[in-house]
Amino acid sequence: MGRLKTLQSVEGAFLAFSPPGMTGHYKLERMYQLMDHLGNPQNKLKVVHIAGTSGKTSTAYFIRGLLEAGGMKTGLTVSPHITAINERLQIGGTPLDTSAYIDYANDFLDIVTLLDIKPTYFELLIAMAYWVFYKEKVDYVVVETGLGGLLDGTNVVSRLDKICAITDIGLDHTEILGNTLPEITAQKAGIIQQKNHVLIRQQDRGIMDVVARTAKAKQAMITIVEQGHVPATLPLFQHHNWALAVATVRYIQARDSLAILTPKSQEEVALQTPPGRWEVYYYLDKMIILDGAHNPQKIQALCASLYERHITSAAVLMNYIVASDLKIQQSLEAIQAVTAHLIVPEFNTRQDLKGRRSMPASKLVHIAQRVGIDNSEIELNVSRGLCRLLARPEKVLLITGSLYLVSVARGEVRRLVDMKNKSDD
Repeated sequence: MGRLKTLQSVEGAFLAFSPPGMTGHYKLERMYQLMDHLGNPQNKLKVVHIAGTSGKTSTAYFIRGLLEAGGMKTGLTVSPHITAINERLQIGGTPLDTSAYIDYANDFLDIVTLLDIKPTYFELLIAMAYWVFYKEKVDYVVVETGLGGLLDGTNVVSRLDKICAITDIGLDHTEILGNTLPEITAQKAGIIQQKNHVLIRQQDRGIMDVVARTAKAKQAMITIVEQGHVPATLPLFQHHNWALAVATVRYIQARDSLAILTPKSQEEVALQTPPGRWEVYYYLDKMIILDGAHNPQKIQALCASLYERHITSAAVLMNYIVASDLKIQQSLEAIQAVTAHLIVPEFNTRQDLKGRRSMPASKLVHIAQRVGIDNSEIELNVSRGLCRLLARPEKVLLITGSLYLVSVARGEVRRLVDMKNKSDD
């Protein structure tokens, strides 16, 4: 393999590595073999492992930020990426420098191509993250699961001191994880290994029972997180994530004798939210909110945060990766009350899985009309859809649904805002 020179060529090489049909196989055998060949760097690191349905990425960013504010060097890996692939490998609070990422990727692929295994795209990215974090000598690694937990590619850490943070759990990815909350929870709680410490907010009894049984079987300790002070800058849907992050870092501080953060430091960390989660821009007289609320639970939380800020009406640009009619209907039912006008584009992405496509716009509009969203239109091209959104009379514009849609639209929004700011100067 020739030396790769761009982030795009690196991502292409990762995508091309797995044989067709391998991307949806949820097993850990390949991952264990790969990590063994790499010297098991994941077991040489202090790891905070995050699973759940909603809020994983935000909680990961908060934990990373709080640890950094306390003087620790951190590694962070999240998915999907919004801007570029190196966003999945962050050190010291920022994505690894492009040239450094490309150099590491070339060296990593040189090793992997010699092996008689074919990991998936996600497995390659996670293995490389653990490998790079060890080489970079980070103090703590914060790891977000990709899907579920039990069979997720991140779940190869066997250290007794691993910390498990479990965010709010709901019905999502039911075609893979199960049709009930207990079934889904069993997958999420699968990150709990022998004698780990588990932090979780009080949730549905069925969820808590499964977590308790899993922890008991693994001789793991559980801390039930209570809601404390939340910085005023955070929207309502981030309150649970913030509480879980603060409790997790306080446990680490006590266990590892780290300095306690000041209230001012915590306020500063609260501003360090991930891209595409309640990301607000102002353009002309419009407020633009980007939020990848990709399931009914997230949409409900998003709407609650809008109401908290007295926002009751918005023009919405929205679509999802192909999903069940029930998930789409419940999401649209949740957002119906704030939707003054709905614009539905189509998109596709090569990220994570090859050829992932959005819902057909006509189908989503049909379901929207069925739940009472009558003012809707189709604009298949995302850029043109964004232009139509900006031309709407509503003062609040919301881009939501799939994080992949938010990723596509985000670059254009930022470009327009930057152009406007430069013209004002």
